Amino acid sequence: MSSASIKRFVASGDFCANMGLESGRIHNAMYPYSVRGSEVTCFNRFAVLLGIILALSGSPALAQAPAPIHEEVTFKSIDGLKVYGNLYRPKGEGPFPAIVRVHGGLHGQAQLRNQDYFVDNRYVVLDVDYRGSEGHGKDYRNKLTMGGQELDDVIAAGKFLQNLPYVQKDKLAITGDSRGAYITYSVIARPNPFKVAAAVSGFTDLVTQYEYEEEIAPNFMGIQKLMRGSPYTMEDKFKSMSPVNFANRIDVPVLILHGDNDRLVLPAHAWKMAEALFAHMKEHDIIVLYSPQEDTGHNLKGKALDQAHEHMLKWFNKHLFPENTK
Repeated sequence: MSSASIKRFVASGDFCANMGLESGRIHNAMYPYSVRGSEVTCFNRFAVLLGIILALSGSPALAQAPAPIHEEVTFKSIDGLKVYGNLYRPKGEGPFPAIVRVHGGLHGQAQLRNQDYFVDNRYVVLDVDYRGSEGHGKDYRNKLTMGGQELDDVIAAGKFLQNLPYVQKDKLAITGDSRGAYITYSVIARPNPFKVAAAVSGFTDLVTQYEYEEEIAPNFMGIQKLMRGSPYTMEDKFKSMSPVNFANRIDVPVLILHGDNDRLVLPAHAWKMAEALFAHMKEHDIIVLYSPQEDTGHNLKGKALDQAHEHMLKWFNKHLFPENTK
């Protein structure tokens, strides 16, 4: 069997390189010149009136689930550092399956949400601001690491969820986009509490990504800043920390998602990772979406975002509830 036999194209596909973010909200995943949307925190009177009209008219727009229950949380990492997160859960006692969602960005920060697709589908979601993230003070931001203690923070997020009375402790998923996808790969290559994963628009070969950034964004060089060096002087480190080179250690089923029009992290990273996982007989799937072209870049939107959510939910349910998918 060739590696191509396990790869799946979705030609009509709409895909999200920033899974987890809602329509209309485009998030800086790795590059400072990406657009970040604003957070809507209240409705004006016109919006309320419009909602009443939609309700009376039986509009499909009303089919959305109620806003999730949200709280800001903190928990301790392995070294005792306080880690921050935004926790969302459905209404009801549960217990529910849960997802740890890992944001991208050189520093980055999880964005507050008024609605969440996965919560609407009865999942608890924890957006974790691992060390080095924005929004929690200069000292916290300066704790930026790459393939180090930020992985401990994300694993601690999973263990935090396991201790919540309304979470099914053996039904945890993890997902991340861009750098968050890199963290996802790294986490599931070591002991962890997760049963299934999805990696969105992730770089999987650090040498390749460094050389590409050197060509297209020499004034930014995100990988150089994260690695604190270059493959010209740290070749062994760049190679050993590349997911394509530690695919043999991944024992969690992983869905690889990428938009064909991604010009910040090229789709070749997804294909290389799929080939590496296949070579080591690791369970995975790959979806590369091609249209509409304008929606399949590094940060996808609109219908593409909806499609991405659907693919991920199906993958999570398949592996967390196999008895329901036979």
